[in-house]
Amino acid sequence: MIGKLSNIKDALFLAGLIVFLVLTGFGMLRASDNGAEKEAGGKSPAVVFTGKIAGSVYDSASGDPLPGVNVIIDSTRMGAATDLDGRFFIRNVPVGNYSLTASMIGYARVTIKNVRVYGQKMVVVNFVLLPEAIQGEAIVVEASPLTNTEAALLRNRQKAEAVSDAISAEAMSHFGTGDASEAMKLVTGASVVDGKYVYIRGIGERYTNTQLNGAALPSTDPDKKAVQMDIFPSNLLENVIIVKTFTPDQPGNFSGGIVNIQTKNYPENLTIRFSSSSGYNSQTTLNSHFLTAGRGKYDGLALGARTRHIPRMLQSAGADVPDIGYAWTDRSKALKLDHVSRAFNPVMAPELRKAPANQRYSLSVGNQGSLFGRPFGYLASLTYNHSFSYYDKGFVGRWQLTGKVSEVDSLNADYLLSDEKGSEEVLIGGLGSLSYKPSPDHNFRLNYLFTRSGESTARYLEGAFPRDLSDNAVYETRTLRYTQREIRSTQIRGEHYLKNFLKMSIYWEGSLTNSYQKQPDLRFFTDNYTLRNRGGKIDTIYAIRPSIYPVPTRYFRNLNENNKTFNLKTSIPFSFRKGLTGKFKFGGEGINANRTFLERRFEYEQDKIRYDGYPNEFFMPGNVGIVDSTHGLYRFGNYIRDASERRGNYGGTQTIRAGFGMVDLPVVESLRVIAGARYETTQMEVASRDTSLKPGKLKTADWLPSLNAVYNIVKNTNLRLAYGRTLARPTFREMAPYASFDFVNDYFFVGNANLKRTLIDNFDLRWEWFPNPGEILAVSGFYKRFKNPIER
Repeated sequence: MIGKLSNIKDALFLAGLIVFLVLTGFGMLRASDNGAEKEAGGKSPAVVFTGKIAGSVYDSASGDPLPGVNVIIDSTRMGAATDLDGRFFIRNVPVGNYSLTASMIGYARVTIKNVRVYGQKMVVVNFVLLPEAIQGEAIVVEASPLTNTEAALLRNRQKAEAVSDAISAEAMSHFGTGDASEAMKLVTGASVVDGKYVYIRGIGERYTNTQLNGAALPSTDPDKKAVQMDIFPSNLLENVIIVKTFTPDQPGNFSGGIVNIQTKNYPENLTIRFSSSSGYNSQTTLNSHFLTAGRGKYDGLALGARTRHIPRMLQSAGADVPDIGYAWTDRSKALKLDHVSRAFNPVMAPELRKAPANQRYSLSVGNQGSLFGRPFGYLASLTYNHSFSYYDKGFVGRWQLTGKVSEVDSLNADYLLSDEKGSEEVLIGGLGSLSYKPSPDHNFRLNYLFTRSGESTARYLEGAFPRDLSDNAVYETRTLRYTQREIRSTQIRGEHYLKNFLKMSIYWEGSLTNSYQKQPDLRFFTDNYTLRNRGGKIDTIYAIRPSIYPVPTRYFRNLNENNKTFNLKTSIPFSFRKGLTGKFKFGGEGINANRTFLERRFEYEQDKIRYDGYPNEFFMPGNVGIVDSTHGLYRFGNYIRDASERRGNYGGTQTIRAGFGMVDLPVVESLRVIAGARYETTQMEVASRDTSLKPGKLKTADWLPSLNAVYNIVKNTNLRLAYGRTLARPTFREMAPYASFDFVNDYFFVGNANLKRTLIDNFDLRWEWFPNPGEILAVSGFYKRFKNPIER
């Protein structure tokens, strides 16, 4: 029932989004400036061509946007006040040439001349205001063109409190990235492992914290902390910002960096965009030897789990697989075991097909209108990606040291295998965003992000296995994997500027996020063969050897995690020295997370069936289930055994509470110090469904100090020094007290209920130069000291 409701929600969301796009595209949802209406009597008024003036106002010292600034068109009664983001909009401006003046108490008035307004277009004008004590007279400048998005990001980095790097939507579009993981490859100091996991500064994925619009994101991987970045289509992203040094207003659980994924905001004008593209890869596209795990009916919608579920007879509570010891003589149990064994998909080996070209489509509609006379903006976007990847002639090997280092001079090979792999992925994403400003000093935003990925992978490994097989034996293993992942996030945010109360700025955000990963019918088939010369004739002898490697196995795995977050940040400016303004910040954050992981494992046992090297024929109907029922005994060929373990299923909860205080202090005009501390408490518990196992528990309270200094050596040049204490918590799986075998990486994973959190002291030094807008040259160095590091 829950699955059906979820599907209904998907359908309603997509249908509603499409209807919204269509209605908006045809002008049925009107903005406040859609043109003149007809006068009484059916006559149309004279056409008056108008345009818009928009822009932002910044503080020259800090680079921060200034709310509450009055921007007036000289010699007219037209104007506007900047909002919380320092932005202003002046609508219905007649075509002409104007001068604009920006003024605010405590700052020198600035006038920009020669601002040309064209009909039905928007001109962008940005102001930079100097404190009154620095410059008391009015300043006159000429209008300048809008800086591009990359330049805007670099300007923010130049004025930022912490060391950071970023990539904008402009750069993502320029380089043709399809998802956030491809975008991260373009960020300095970031690397992407396995096509989805982000490592910052070469430090493992466990030390990376991933956020969506500033809110914590749960991972869709049962074994890792990191969020899989390939699930976020780049068409939905405004930018990705990586913060590399700690400040108290950020979560404390990172060391490499915080990756903040920011979704797109609404445009100032009605914007309808549709794009499509196709990609060609010489190694994959039109390759008729592309390995595939087979296609399901709903694979094109990233819903392939629907056609790969556990047979229905095993889904109900208490359903079991009869034991072979009873099925030999008990007719009802024999028939049930026969029925269950035949109910699974017989395909256990990769198939071949021709791979088509990659495809990518996106559609978005956004606009800014008026609601109760105040600005109201919206954005709706859909994206669809269908991609293929393939490689052959890969190599996988493992060696180990046997004996003492002083006594041996070489490593012994465990296995040396050639590797061939084909992957097909469908990625679907939807974004809905609403923004409303009931007054220039208050802003509310509502975001809903939906993204789903379905990836089908087929892999074949072949080669030597000298650890356990003879030199003339060839080991081969096949993997068929389908992974369906999904993230749904609903966020509401508010920004408030209390100009009559300490000029206080308040930011708050609450989010509900659900993520899941399904791996239905994950299949492994391993065997080995040898070549024998019999009188000049070469025979191939195949074997399946359970004493050396696992028998053919099927897994069904489900991971589900829910996150609730709320954070509050308050900022109060204050005058420190003559003409210098500092800020005091304080706030708090709360995170509640819960996770469930369920796994069922089925193994094939064999009797009286010879394996001839063809896995799919090995599981043909004549070789599965009952093959002989004479003499009152039921003889089985290949049959299923339920090898699931209760200990492999677990649930976990995590509760984090935090408070912080910090000060941003301009000691002198060229030196800025940001200092403070964060206090975080953690309560974490993980319990296996096997009640005989001790649950894992973690309860901590930590003070996390931070100190950042920014020295402006010369104009557009910064020297940054930073110290911060951060932490790293174990994952749910690492604390789950049970052992499991990882087929893909060939190792046993044993959880530890007694793990402690890691404390890290971080030291950073960075020199950065911004020679021109959109340009940066930086050199960085860092040192980290870990206490109680967690390693696998």
